[in-house]
Amino acid sequence: MMIEFAFVAPFVILLLVATTEVAVTLFVGATLEGAAEGAARQIRTGQVQESDDPVVAFQTKFCEAVLNLIDCNEVMFDVRGFSDFGSADMALEFDEDGQLVGAQFSPGDSGEITVVRVVYRWRYLTPLVSDVLSPDGSGTALLMATMAFQNEPYELGG
Repeated sequence: MMIEFAFVAPFVILLLVATTEVAVTLFVGATLEGAAEGAARQIRTGQVQESDDPVVAFQTKFCEAVLNLIDCNEVMFDVRGFSDFGSADMALEFDEDGQLVGAQFSPGDSGEITVVRVVYRWRYLTPLVSDVLSPDGSGTALLMATMAFQNEPYELGG
């Protein structure tokens, strides 16, 4: 019985660790999505645009909602305003360091279309699991939340 357990135990433990790793990754992804949605709501209503520093206002709102699960300094934001949904083109491209290329923060004005993208690279904790779950060999998962919406009518300074 002990010999059979010795053969089976490593695989069972690896399965438990892998399941936990995937569950934590999914939880962090859902938290990222919720935080991005809450921060994007501040753009949609014009509260971010009215603040003294819109980027800081957006980041602060986002970081308050992620519950210290992720390092907010490593989160990449790309916020752009467009005249209509058809012109919203936000191709996803990364440089050799894994940073989002062409990211900007320019929320749309009242009534304009805004696309908010929040990107975070989640590092797997278990080396063997990261080798299996990270197809590019980086040991990370790319977690991303994207929202597209039309800003509500608002007046700045009003």
